[in-house]
Amino acid sequence: MVSIDVVISILRSSISMTVPILFASVGEVYTERSGVLNLSVEGIMTVSAFFALWTTFLTGSYFNGILAGIAIALFFGLFFAFVCVKITVNQLIAGLLFYTLGIAIADFSYRYVLRIAVPIVEPLPPLKLPILRSIPYIGTILFEHNVLVYISFVIPIIMGLILYKTVWGLKIRSVGENPQAADAAGVKVNLIRFLCVIIGAAFAGLGGSYITLGHLGTYVAGGATVAGRGWIAILVAILSGWNPYRCILGSWIFGLGYAIAAELISSYGGSLASSYFFLMIPYIFALIVILVFRKTTRPPAALTVPYKRK
Repeated sequence: MVSIDVVISILRSSISMTVPILFASVGEVYTERSGVLNLSVEGIMTVSAFFALWTTFLTGSYFNGILAGIAIALFFGLFFAFVCVKITVNQLIAGLLFYTLGIAIADFSYRYVLRIAVPIVEPLPPLKLPILRSIPYIGTILFEHNVLVYISFVIPIIMGLILYKTVWGLKIRSVGENPQAADAAGVKVNLIRFLCVIIGAAFAGLGGSYITLGHLGTYVAGGATVAGRGWIAILVAILSGWNPYRCILGSWIFGLGYAIAAELISSYGGSLASSYFFLMIPYIFALIVILVFRKTTRPPAALTVPYKRK
């Protein structure tokens, strides 16, 4: 019989573990809505996670660390946009190359700085919300988190309003559906795509920064820091129907999977084999969700299709 304390612990952790997936998935929604598929999200999150940690370790400022994580992500996004939008390299190939590059740069940099020091920081402290935190059960689950957690749940609402309620959002959707018609209407197709790729990368960088600054407090080489959350974020963007609002629920489902895995490893992961088995849980969730929603999503018509004015 599972105790109420275990359930509360899992639900509380699920909120925290939702954050990096949610940031990255909302950014990927914008990227794909414009017609570009960025498979390098995992790599961008990884390199941002390291540089956010290292900068915070050096400066003692979480704000500087987050800026550094976003800055390196913007660099990757700009480079990726140039390669895929400007010179129209195949987006799938470029995405996999940038994914590998991001992890390689992060791991190389981490091993290099280990000669100087081991970068470890205290994760961001939770906000002090005394009244809300005192609510039985709910307070522990929802109101004992750091500021990035709450920002992450506001961002999809803001980005959803922009996408569906503004002229710029209409331009993004038109570029992803019919770039020829959008161009004829005076929309600068490739500029919109450039900006959306950069926005998507920035949010991936924010998600990666959260992992080291808001959750782990350290970096683990070999791709274990982000641990597949970038790939899950792409999946969430697709299964949400490229809707920022739905990314909240989709991200939480996978955050719950990671939280359950962490709880099982903590309680029953006595052997290496059992730990690896429990780490499969988020991906089992992914397979189930794919099977359930496989016929309910229709991608933007121009997704992965480069555009050149004739």
